[in-house]
Amino acid sequence: MSTEIYYFTGTGNSLAVARDLAVKLNGTLVPVADVVDREEIRTDAEVIGVVFPIYDFKPPKIIGQFVRKLEGLGSKYIFAVCTYGIAPGNALQVFGKDLESCGGRLAGGFAVRMPHNGIGAAAFSAGHHEQMYSGWKRQRDAISEYVQARKEGTIETKHLSPRFILSGSFLNAIPILLRLGVQVVGKGWDSMALAADEHCNGCGICEKVCPVDNIAIVDRKPVWSDHCQVCFACLHWCPKEAVQAGPITVGMTRYHHPRVTLADMTRGGANISKANSGDYLQEQPAGSASQ
Repeated sequence: MSTEIYYFTGTGNSLAVARDLAVKLNGTLVPVADVVDREEIRTDAEVIGVVFPIYDFKPPKIIGQFVRKLEGLGSKYIFAVCTYGIAPGNALQVFGKDLESCGGRLAGGFAVRMPHNGIGAAAFSAGHHEQMYSGWKRQRDAISEYVQARKEGTIETKHLSPRFILSGSFLNAIPILLRLGVQVVGKGWDSMALAADEHCNGCGICEKVCPVDNIAIVDRKPVWSDHCQVCFACLHWCPKEAVQAGPITVGMTRYHHPRVTLADMTRGGANISKANSGDYLQEQPAGSASQ
């Protein structure tokens, strides 16, 4: 059976997961951003996987747009994987309802914890990140076996637990969240608008990594348009750390998945081959990939 795995990613977490699954399931990777502007999306694949991050405890807007354009879903086996840093909440249920409204049915939905890359990311240490990568290796095999067996019925939900709220990571994030609150109350949400500071050298990497072509370089400076998905790719991949979402992100630790490269983010899904996926599946040290 042919398999296609669609993904949306900003810092590479969802790409790393999708790429792994493509190897395990002998599937083809397709960036959601490459097809979402079509009037309708049709595929001959019998199995469809969708991998996406969680923003504010729900799927990104582009995922809803993508689902609403899918056609001929009645006979497809469809599964979804969401990557999350804090908690996925009911995101997979939301995805499933969107799918049902378009004639499809979610056979399985899985939540994979990956390093948080939003406000408060610095509260999680490199050790926490390694634990998450190791956890995915265990989930990877279980999800692949579930799909290969065409099982149905598992839709995962995870909410903020008392244990997490009392954990060191959450407590470490409190000062950052307080600063965020002060910024928003004092200056409004517009103070969080993405912009380049004085460290910008006009290299254009932010324009290249934006998955929805929302950035243009004008007079050697990035200018943001009106269809941002808030994936923070521009912020995290900027080599000068010059892209900011207001004062709250100045000095914020930048992150991308250690086995996803800038080339992976800029060259399009057609060239993110299964050879690259195979390299990823090998047990490489986390620091061995290009940053």
